[in-house]
Amino acid sequence: MEKIGKILLIGSSGQIGSTIKGKLKKISKNTKCLFRKDLDLKNSKSIEKVLNKINPKLIINAAAYTKVDEAERHKKLCYKINVLAPKKIAEWSYKNNAFLVHYSTDYIFSGKNNNNSWKENDKPKPVNFYGKSKLEGEKFITFSKCNYLILRVNWLYADKGENFPKKIIKKVLTKNKIFIVNDQIGTPNHAEFISTITIKILEKIIKRPKINPKILNLSARGKTSYYNFAKKIHKALGPNYKNCKLIPIFTKDLKKLVKNYTKMKRPLNSKLNIDALEKFLKNKMPNWEIIFKKRINTIIKNYKN
Repeated sequence: MEKIGKILLIGSSGQIGSTIKGKLKKISKNTKCLFRKDLDLKNSKSIEKVLNKINPKLIINAAAYTKVDEAERHKKLCYKINVLAPKKIAEWSYKNNAFLVHYSTDYIFSGKNNNNSWKENDKPKPVNFYGKSKLEGEKFITFSKCNYLILRVNWLYADKGENFPKKIIKKVLTKNKIFIVNDQIGTPNHAEFISTITIKILEKIIKRPKINPKILNLSARGKTSYYNFAKKIHKALGPNYKNCKLIPIFTKDLKKLVKNYTKMKRPLNSKLNIDALEKFLKNKMPNWEIIFKKRINTIIKNYKN
């Protein structure tokens, strides 16, 4: 296996960053991992200064403003981190002949294509500011003419950090009933899986740079609703928590039932088509439930402790 020069990982404490940093030794002997305190993504001059100092050959940007609801209230901050920061990193990558890997999201799509899954070349049409910011970030990367790979992921969760399973566990432990939408569809993806597949993609590109697909949807197989996902989390908690009832509702009814409900729109269909990914790796991805069953007990243990 060929190896690349110095790697810079931005967002080392995030869900993807914390799981991929230990795997980077497979593709490089020299890796620099930056945390939030090490790099101010709100400051373009700071970004350039840090990049010049480290001078990486491969940059993995696993950092982003991901608080979807708060993005509507803090648009300037979201724009700086999701748009201007990737723009600056991409421009530096082009000038310094570095390869940029950037994570994007299913939220760049409208979510209005019935039960079909979104392909890489489908027309983006985000329905909220978070999605718009991630799409603009993608555009600046492609406009920069740098050597890049954009990986779009959906419904990300991890053993630690804030995510959907953690929210459900907290509510099941503290409430008698929970209203959960049953008409938002997607594929839960554990960060460990996303990181493992990212490394496999990079190994292949490093070996044969000309086959870089530029944009790939990265996801496990299968689909579910948030309600059915929550049911599986609830079941994994065991019989002692049966008293909490999970009640399926439509997204349009949230405002009637949820206190402090935000009117921020979310895509109803977040399913990503992974035909291109499986063709590129010449391998089928596992079903999300297989991964979930292996990770849920650790997630529960981490939360309870």
